[in-house]
Amino acid sequence: MTSQGLGDGLPIIPPTEDRVWRMIEGAGLPEDHVVGVLSPSGGEATVEKIAVNGVMAGCLPQYMPVLVAAIEAVCEEQFNLDGVQTTTNPCGVGIIINGPIRHQINVNCGRNCLGRGWRANATIGRALSLVLMNIGGARPGEVDKAIHGFPGKYTLCFGEDEENNPWEPLHVERGFRREDSTVTVNSFNGTLNTITTTYQNLHDMLWVMARDFGQMGSNNLHLGKGEPAMIITGGHAQLALRAGMSKPDVKRFLYEKGGIPVSELRPMVRRQRIDPVISDGMVHQVRRPDDIMLVVAGGPEPYHATFMPTFGDSWAVTKPVHIP
Repeated sequence: MTSQGLGDGLPIIPPTEDRVWRMIEGAGLPEDHVVGVLSPSGGEATVEKIAVNGVMAGCLPQYMPVLVAAIEAVCEEQFNLDGVQTTTNPCGVGIIINGPIRHQINVNCGRNCLGRGWRANATIGRALSLVLMNIGGARPGEVDKAIHGFPGKYTLCFGEDEENNPWEPLHVERGFRREDSTVTVNSFNGTLNTITTTYQNLHDMLWVMARDFGQMGSNNLHLGKGEPAMIITGGHAQLALRAGMSKPDVKRFLYEKGGIPVSELRPMVRRQRIDPVISDGMVHQVRRPDDIMLVVAGGPEPYHATFMPTFGDSWAVTKPVHIP
């Protein structure tokens, strides 16, 4: 199958009839049910086709509802899957999981949540990538025109550490109930580690996060839109809570301190900017603080944060996970 262009370069699990059928049963939907039509090829993502890719990626059947929800999400118009799949930007599709399903399928929300060693994280993200390539048609070098790409194109999936988050978790912030299980997809194009161990107080920690947030070369800054993410730890969030800062307060700090003076942009870039993102002589990564995705995940210590910029011409989408 790899020689036929159906793999991602890593070994795959053969999608035997028995394995695929067990995966279909995990979805609780008819095998011919069309979950969505995937750009740019217009391929129909049926439950059976999704199951085949899930098997190839190494998923367990109980992961299927999450994978189905992620595919529903990327098919929403605001996500702009056609752009994400065909751009020269390195972006891939990342998944953030919220709610009880995290524990039911053993999703890693803590240490090394963006790294190796967790089957659910690794295979759900990989399965979505395979679906986007095999059904959506985004084959590298042919349709996927990424100049460099990034490792998240193989797999990028993690859960929010809701238990150590003193604020509303991501899915509640986006209109769901705390007891709902959801997936949020976003067009992440990299990760930037922000070290905060050398700073003695919360203000300085947030300041260095804001400086990393204000990347001159990011699509978000050049386009003035999208929902870039800052992944902080429960330790950072607890420090903010003790300092009397709410989640919106932290977002506003990152927005204001992460701005870049208009004078630092080359004239051509300045002409391309739109008014809503230029205010008080500053250029901002996003239109407003609420467009910043602030997520709590990773180890408990307030030692590192991770900035994740996005494609920019895409908006995150959150969908409920329906358990059969």
